[in-house]
Amino acid sequence: MKSILLLLLTVLCVLISTSPIYADQPLPPSFLTAIGDQDGKVPLFWFKPIPDTSELAYDDGSMDHHLYVSPEWHHNCFAVRMTSPEIPFHILKSKVFISYDDSSTGPDYDFEAPFFITVNLDSGGIPQNTFLDSVPAQATGTDNFESEGEWVEVEHNLLMLGDSSGIDPLDFWIVFHWLEDSPVSPMVGADKSSNQGRSFWGMKNSPHFEWHERGDYNIMIRTVIVTNGDDPCDVDSFKIYRSDSSFCFSDTNLIGSVPFDQFHYVDTDVNNDQIYFYEVTSINSEDESEESNEASATPKKEAELVTDPSSFDVNLGSQGEVFKELTLTNSGGLSLEFRIEIDMKEQSWMGGSDEFGYTWTDKNSEGAFDYSWIDIKDCGEEIGGSGDDNENYGFFSLGFPFSFYGNIFDSLCISANGWISFTDKMDSILACYLNRPLPWIWGPYNLIAPFWDDLIFSDSSKIYFYSNDFDSTIISFINLDHWSYGGPYTFQTILNKNGEITFQYHRLGDRLNSNTVGIQNWNGVKGLQVAYDQDYLEDSLWVRIRPSWILVDSMWGTIQPGESKILNLTFDRFSYPQGIHHANLIINSRDKNHDLSPIEIPVTLCIDSTTSVDLEEDQRPLVFALFQNYPNPFNPATAIRFNVQGSRFKIPVHTTLKIYNILGQRVRALVGEPKSAGSYEVIWDGKDDKAQDVASGIYFYQLTAGDYKETKKMTLIR
Repeated sequence: MKSILLLLLTVLCVLISTSPIYADQPLPPSFLTAIGDQDGKVPLFWFKPIPDTSELAYDDGSMDHHLYVSPEWHHNCFAVRMTSPEIPFHILKSKVFISYDDSSTGPDYDFEAPFFITVNLDSGGIPQNTFLDSVPAQATGTDNFESEGEWVEVEHNLLMLGDSSGIDPLDFWIVFHWLEDSPVSPMVGADKSSNQGRSFWGMKNSPHFEWHERGDYNIMIRTVIVTNGDDPCDVDSFKIYRSDSSFCFSDTNLIGSVPFDQFHYVDTDVNNDQIYFYEVTSINSEDESEESNEASATPKKEAELVTDPSSFDVNLGSQGEVFKELTLTNSGGLSLEFRIEIDMKEQSWMGGSDEFGYTWTDKNSEGAFDYSWIDIKDCGEEIGGSGDDNENYGFFSLGFPFSFYGNIFDSLCISANGWISFTDKMDSILACYLNRPLPWIWGPYNLIAPFWDDLIFSDSSKIYFYSNDFDSTIISFINLDHWSYGGPYTFQTILNKNGEITFQYHRLGDRLNSNTVGIQNWNGVKGLQVAYDQDYLEDSLWVRIRPSWILVDSMWGTIQPGESKILNLTFDRFSYPQGIHHANLIINSRDKNHDLSPIEIPVTLCIDSTTSVDLEEDQRPLVFALFQNYPNPFNPATAIRFNVQGSRFKIPVHTTLKIYNILGQRVRALVGEPKSAGSYEVIWDGKDDKAQDVASGIYFYQLTAGDYKETKKMTLIR
């Protein structure tokens, strides 16, 4: 009996020692999060002591899926869009159902193939900015409860705040990524749901990874979230504590308090680059809870982009290229991502441009070159034959490196549907023959489209490929017909080593308002459209697409705090006409918190030549002439064109071209030498004979050649 009493006394002591001191002590807040990397502040967010936990599931037939399968992301991801019922919320984990079924994928199917999950912000109905780094995962085959497959759970522990107002529901995406070094992607989902979904599995088909749809399977991706819910919070207020080191809880660390219905606090009494630790307690009837979980954060100055120089003025004379440097410096405290666009200023001969700097022109707008079809049937390789439909041929070696949207290629494939790609064969894909406006994110990618449409072979149809293995490649499409009606169409594409692309249209049958003409980049985000379903093309027309005369070696990148990146700029005249050309380098940048204001760097290129145009005897100018400068008014430079009359004995004529100010004082001598008969163009850069910039105002330029003298007026605006 004595031993039993002793045992009971021992148990009672244990119970007393492990019981809380205050039976009515309130519970502490949950999921405290401190937001770091903010400039001069640390925002804090937490949830009720007992929050609501729920699972968002759209594969149970209750709601429609919002799916996204994106070739834009290297053909290796698909996603399900989720909507939280309130903001803020906390993502605990995501769940992906991996199917064991290999009946539709073949013997190489591997449900244990690794993958990774990201959580991404919704932007315009597609997943965009990633909230957190990828989390790797894979099935193990050990789940005995689901014979069709298993749920693979991925921990996230991610606070989601929504927009600044905190009012609108937040759409986000759980994104499934196949690993590029794995040949197979497991299939997500099963066929037991009543929801009208569809699932996908993937397999590498060199050089691309291809998704394959399984229509009777339902994609199954879920997420578990925490919210505050609608139930009242059984506390009166919250107290916020801060420490400069890992926590030693004390009243001296109290920095503020907020009422019961507020679950956030912003600490502004902080220094950038110093780490802070936080805990929060609940107060109810003057009773204080234990501390919440500890959270830490380090405030940092936002990223700041500085450029040097702030503008470029480049003169190209007889030399083919000029090289410059652009320095980008991040003077802020956060990592900075930048992306450069090239805004080519429109000129009369230009049909259009894209944000990578490609421009196009044609015979009708530029008129400087005659049409000349190049026949390669005797020297080229014949491709395809009667009855071919939606065929893709290649790859064919170019024999030289070809630069296209910042990448270098040495081979290409050819589609019977009137397009060419450096990477994309688009086998068994609707997009291979259904022409679309450019850019088009569903492909084809790295695309050159002289006449993209649903074309077919007839008995007289041919495709020829020819490369001289040095600096040019020609692809000719001969007598192709339209699938339903129309044609025949005969056209060709010429690729030059310098990156220029020329389309030539020899003979075109009826139905010319159904095709796409243009180019687009590796993911269908950037492109240059010449025509889409327009009555534009005609016989004996050429279209020329030129790379930008500004070449930037890095169009995007990352700059760490306090570091700089030097970009190498090459200015190349290609076949751009003489004169003044303008563009802006637009530098878009962002840090992890926000977009920075774009920076525009104006660029002026003067393509100058005072070398006589090589003309035949009967084409030489019969009279002297001085033409109006262009542009006018101008800043910083203008082009002046003049003719020197030919003489019977072909004797050069002493020629001068001088600039005078409004007082009649000489400012600059541009030309002062004997000139043979011909047409000339010279650039005045707004400087005097001492290479000093002259002031804004009216100036006169005077041409003297033998007995000929003429003066014209122009205006400089600084």
